Amino acid sequence: MKWSEFKDKVRTNLLVDADRKGRGIQKYINQLMISGVVNLQDYVDAFKARNVNTFFANDMQEVPTGRNSVESQFAPTHATINSVIVSGLMTEDSSERWYSYVEVVPWTARYRVINGCPERSSTYSGRVTFGDGKLYLCAPLVDDQKLYVYWSGIKQNYDDEDLVIYDDLAAKAVSDYIKAHLNREVDKDVGLYKSYMEIYSKERQELHRVWKDFNHTTAIDHAASTASGIGSSGFTIG
Repeated sequence: MKWSEFKDKVRTNLLVDADRKGRGIQKYINQLMISGVVNLQDYVDAFKARNVNTFFANDMQEVPTGRNSVESQFAPTHATINSVIVSGLMTEDSSERWYSYVEVVPWTARYRVINGCPERSSTYSGRVTFGDGKLYLCAPLVDDQKLYVYWSGIKQNYDDEDLVIYDDLAAKAVSDYIKAHLNREVDKDVGLYKSYMEIYSKERQELHRVWKDFNHTTAIDHAASTASGIGSSGFTIG
């Protein structure tokens, strides 16, 4: 579904709270809606945004203090690196490509990358590390090679037309998250705050249980699916 549709579902679940009056309350509700989905993404890994960045040889520069290593800007926020893959042509006269996983080295061991490593071969794909808003790679790519960085992150900004993977249960959970904070911050009712947060916690656990065994997908995959499954938009496993 679209973010605008998800917002409508959340507000439907808010019932009378959706129309609360008062200085800044509607703005606060919108802010809480973002906080709610951020909290869900942090707890339910399948809800995180899935991304892939592709790099070519001319996207990278030599590391000034390195040896047989290159660097490029890479600074997404709240990112988790899932895998890094390098690809090249099987032969100069073929369009068929080979693919191989690159060893991801912790930033604390970055000199294993910056100081270089053997040239890439059919049995050795090289190393990569991430830090200081950059990625560092050894050995450098050649003209026909591509580097794919697959990463997941927590999405915090939405436009109404953005596709989201959240389902009806997620909308209900976010609405209870909002109700909890409205009761605490606006009504000063700590008892109701605790009650709604307990409900939200159980709903969040159920979302984790339901989604944890499904293959990760993107919002585009989710929206394009015509198969029946989780939520009103459908969800395809595969």
